[in-house]
Amino acid sequence: MPPKDKANGAAVVICPGGGHRLLVWTAEGIDPAKYLNSLGVTVFVLKYRLGRDTLSPYKIEVHAREDGLRAMRLVRSKAAEYSLDTTRIGMMGFSAGGEVVDMVAFGPNQPDPNAADPIDRLSAMPKFLIQIYPGPLFIPDAVTKNAPTLFLLAANDDPCCSISLMQLLERYRAAKAPVEAHLYTQGQHGFNMGYRSKLKSISSWPQRMADWLSDNNILQPEKPKIMH
Repeated sequence: MPPKDKANGAAVVICPGGGHRLLVWTAEGIDPAKYLNSLGVTVFVLKYRLGRDTLSPYKIEVHAREDGLRAMRLVRSKAAEYSLDTTRIGMMGFSAGGEVVDMVAFGPNQPDPNAADPIDRLSAMPKFLIQIYPGPLFIPDAVTKNAPTLFLLAANDDPCCSISLMQLLERYRAAKAPVEAHLYTQGQHGFNMGYRSKLKSISSWPQRMADWLSDNNILQPEKPKIMH
């Protein structure tokens, strides 16, 4: 949770990476949560079910997706309790966690008005997305111009996931949907929040995210338009 004097009503559900075998809980969950807290953002780190864990009974496309959808709806249902602005609730994914984000944002996510559980009557659609070297699965063939505003970041020498950035960027550009992308020359895969990197571009990348959040009015409510 952010300090009370800094809380601005924005919220993020973070999906850590780990190849669907484990969760990189501290470096891709707690660390980004603390950083976003410093910006006044309320954060929820998702412990989604792992489809590739040893002897796992779960399927990525079923159970991890269900967990992502439920997390978004649950956070929305707690908006009053946590003083959240429901128009500024987004998702952040690292690597495999980015695949969970893609399933939620670009798959079926509409509420069921007839659901027995009132939480399932709420929309799971995130308002904005932060994708850090997102994994290659579940990238949509196309998006609409109304797709959630998107921040993309990866290293060009990432053999796994730099292509995911390019594919998502291409889809967004084709739809004229709002997107910002940062593709660094070096960094490989799994640099987390950049705290361990000797590369200045990587170690400072969270500031690019903070700038984007500010530029897109996510850190503060949108000012009402004055009619002249």
